[in-house]
Amino acid sequence: MFRQEAITYRKMKWRGRALLLPGIPLWVVAGLCLFFITAFLTFVITVNYTRRVNVTGEISTYPRVANVYSRVQGVVVKEFVTEGQIIKTGTPIYQIDVSKSTHSGVVSDNQRQDIDNQLERIAQIINRLDGSKKTTINMLEKQKAQYISAFQLSTDILKRAEEGLHIMKENMENYRKYQKKGLINKDQLTNQVALYYQQQNNLLSLTGQNEQNSLQITTLESQIHTQASDFDNQIYQMELQRYELQKELLNIDAGGTIIVRALVDGRVDSLSVTVGQMVNIGDSLLQVIPPSIDHYSLVLWVPNDAIPYITKGDQVNIRYEAFPAQKFGQFAGTVSIISKAPASPQEMLTYQGAPKAALTSAVPYYKVIVRPEKQAIIYNGKLLSLENGMKAESTLFLEKRKIYQWMLSPFYDMKQSALGPVNE
Repeated sequence: MFRQEAITYRKMKWRGRALLLPGIPLWVVAGLCLFFITAFLTFVITVNYTRRVNVTGEISTYPRVANVYSRVQGVVVKEFVTEGQIIKTGTPIYQIDVSKSTHSGVVSDNQRQDIDNQLERIAQIINRLDGSKKTTINMLEKQKAQYISAFQLSTDILKRAEEGLHIMKENMENYRKYQKKGLINKDQLTNQVALYYQQQNNLLSLTGQNEQNSLQITTLESQIHTQASDFDNQIYQMELQRYELQKELLNIDAGGTIIVRALVDGRVDSLSVTVGQMVNIGDSLLQVIPPSIDHYSLVLWVPNDAIPYITKGDQVNIRYEAFPAQKFGQFAGTVSIISKAPASPQEMLTYQGAPKAALTSAVPYYKVIVRPEKQAIIYNGKLLSLENGMKAESTLFLEKRKIYQWMLSPFYDMKQSALGPVNE
């Protein structure tokens, strides 16, 4: 009774009657499987799926906000504008001191003082040369006037001497006629001839003196021009030295203080530095908002594998960080511009919303500009405008394929790797 077999039997003995439930009919299982397979095949064959990619960007105005950066290293010593002020092109904004100091004082101030002294001396020399030129030219003009007067006088005397010589020649001819007629002797004719030739010699001396006066006038005229040219050349040389010193003075001023001016019209949005603050090359000084904003655009950075599937006029979904999609939903936008060349790192650095990984990645990124349909958002009766630099994420819709094509894409890759050279 207490054998092991009896104990095992009592443990394994059923305490009630076993009931077996009937199973699911085979035709039902087969029908459900066929329905599921048919629905699955219909779904993967007929339904399309559009590949989409999420890219980041930021809101930018048109025209863009102008960022003014420092091109020198120095200390801001003066501020000419305030935030919110309307400025014009050329308006002074900051004065930056870039000078260096030694035991003898500020280097630029000492150099400027030396150049000012040199410029003053050059101005004095030019004035003296001017005065010497006028004095010399006046003296030569007076000498010329005297020689002109002497020339006129000698010309008049020469004319009268020529008239007297002509008269004496006629008398000599008459004396010859008289001598032939026997009215006078030969000695009288000889005296008359000697007087004629003596008068002719005197006329020759007067002619030489007259020509000498004429040559002296010509020489004085040449001296006047020569002296004037010499003085002008000296004055020109001194003026060249003055211009060089003035250029050097400008360079010294550039090495002392720099005036930062506005290059566009607009409104000062924010001043990044204050008086007394030191700035380095490339530091941001301020931002200038354009006087009139045409519209707001969303600047996106799209990788090259998505660019072929985007065309101008495509619709995109936009989600702003400032307006969470959980509360405000998504906003519509239209692609307006697609760049044809990859964006350079320098261009992407000018946008705060550019992906940081794109600056170090070997993948080229293209600039895509999207025009949001809503330029402002209404919330609780308030009009919330888009702002420059506002970050956003956008969904781009790319190529459309059947479900089975997406499922078989790994096999397409295997097929491409297994193919030989393409001869098409």
